Amino acid sequence: MSKWYHISCAECGTDVPVHEDWSSPPKYCKECKADKAAQWYNKSCESCGTTISVHRDWDNPPKYCKSCKERKAAEWYNKLCESCGTTISIHRDWDNPPKYCKSCKSTYARKYVSCKQCGKSFEISTGLQLKCKEHGWDLPIRCEECKHDDLLIKGAIGALRDQFPFALEATIEKRGLLFTDKVAIVRSRKTGEVVAEVTMDNEGIIFPQRVAKAVDAKTGEELSRTREGRQGIIFPKRIAGTVDSKTGEKTHRTEMEHRGIIFPKHVAVTTRENNKSGRTVTRVVDKGIIFIKKIIRTDKEN
Repeated sequence: MSKWYHISCAECGTDVPVHEDWSSPPKYCKECKADKAAQWYNKSCESCGTTISVHRDWDNPPKYCKSCKERKAAEWYNKLCESCGTTISIHRDWDNPPKYCKSCKSTYARKYVSCKQCGKSFEISTGLQLKCKEHGWDLPIRCEECKHDDLLIKGAIGALRDQFPFALEATIEKRGLLFTDKVAIVRSRKTGEVVAEVTMDNEGIIFPQRVAKAVDAKTGEELSRTREGRQGIIFPKRIAGTVDSKTGEKTHRTEMEHRGIIFPKHVAVTTRENNKSGRTVTRVVDKGIIFIKKIIRTDKEN
């Protein structure tokens, strides 16, 4: 009795002889097998050189063999975007793994805005925008230079309070050819009379230092200069030191303090260097109802 039988080729339907003893009977005739074999080609794994079979119809043929794929996959791990929680793939060799996904980086791409105080353009980075979003903060409206100058200007105004027997307030105005120079116009709070001006300048050539110069509005005489300083050794604190322009004597020291618990605010506290009692507190307040204006105000404290 014959052990042969026939099946139809799964591709073209041609009869294919099959023996009963074959454990894996063919599905295709000889011609179809040859056609299918021609659709494959071999290439080498780009990592280890092992031969990989690749089909000509594949849009994205593999670059690596199965073993190398598994090894490379183990070099990656997942973490969540710190802003939206989307999964990010991180390579273990990266020195600075990303904190945010591509979508958040695109939405909060770095941008340039004009400083509300001096008008210069400054950058707000992606990280800073996301940090402000996370904490519910407003985006910065002043450039780094203006923020740095803030303590020096307030220190100069706080020191002026001891030279005038009445309360002071000041506003920042823009001057110069391109209206980028900051000038603090200091007035009597009661009468509105301008009594002094504080301007910012750079002192020195090799290592320039920012300095706030206070000038008498009537005579044009320079009254004082306020410069950057440090207090403390282990945890140094930034302060502003004011020097009398006539005598060269250091007269005042100013530092920032947090005031308030529920709505904490930064205020500049100016004290005399000669250990006399009394302190001057300089803060920014809003003045007006419809057209609100930022005012730098000084008040005496016992």
